[in-house]
Amino acid sequence: MKVNNKIVAVTGAGSGIGRALVEELLLMGASVAASDVDKQGLEYLRGKAPEARLLLSIVDVADQQAVTAWQMEAEHYFGGVDIIINNAGVALSSHAARQAREQMEWLFNINYWGVINGTEAFLPSLMARPEAYIVNISSLFGLLSVPSQSAYNAAKFAVRGYSESLRQDLRDSHVKVLTVHPGGIQTNIANNGRHFDAMTSSSGDVERTAELFNAIAKTSPQQAAKAILRSISKNKRRLLIGSDAKLLDLIQRLFPGSYDRILLPLVNFGSRRILKKLDAKRRNAVKAS
Repeated sequence: MKVNNKIVAVTGAGSGIGRALVEELLLMGASVAASDVDKQGLEYLRGKAPEARLLLSIVDVADQQAVTAWQMEAEHYFGGVDIIINNAGVALSSHAARQAREQMEWLFNINYWGVINGTEAFLPSLMARPEAYIVNISSLFGLLSVPSQSAYNAAKFAVRGYSESLRQDLRDSHVKVLTVHPGGIQTNIANNGRHFDAMTSSSGDVERTAELFNAIAKTSPQQAAKAILRSISKNKRRLLIGSDAKLLDLIQRLFPGSYDRILLPLVNFGSRRILKKLDAKRRNAVKAS
């Protein structure tokens, strides 16, 4: 499916992969309905294209009625939508035994129900288009699990399962489904997340979880956005983004019952080295000032 001149709806468009997707789509000649809860993030996009090609809407994807209203607004504004990219997401780190139910529900309402809300709102009109795509952003953590991420893992595994079944249900239609599993992407998801426990045993202070993630993440949002749009153009059904996602997915496939015993010592060792470098850089910066 060629993205040029298509009409694309993107959630979580105010930052990270979502913002990069909007920018890439506009450069390719597509029209975009961009939504986010972050008004300031959306305002950054204003002026990136003529108003006729860019609709900015404040939308909470956890609110089904709000998503449905946004879909109707986009349909009225552009006369139709060809692609919905359910990208919005949040982060939560918490030990499963100490995790508050309301925190898990907060994450699920965005990371899982947000995907469902977007898909259900746009699917009827997508079925009426000559060709259409649903793109659901899962995660590397939708393929394997790690400590302190039971809520995030559960939601992203659920997005994967829903998307793969959805693709099978739509097999005989012209609506295609792409499930995306990004590895570490240089976004603000960790910075803006809720962290009550560290992701690894070596990272100690939970406030450093975001700092550690940012140091590990090697793929830029722009690289991720381009990979997603290439996959749409090639009618792909599944996409792993980043060498980390590809390597860890392979390890999980080879050792499905014991991959954690292989990965966690490596992650903890690598985390300690990275945190030492960050501490040294911080001390040098203090001395220099």
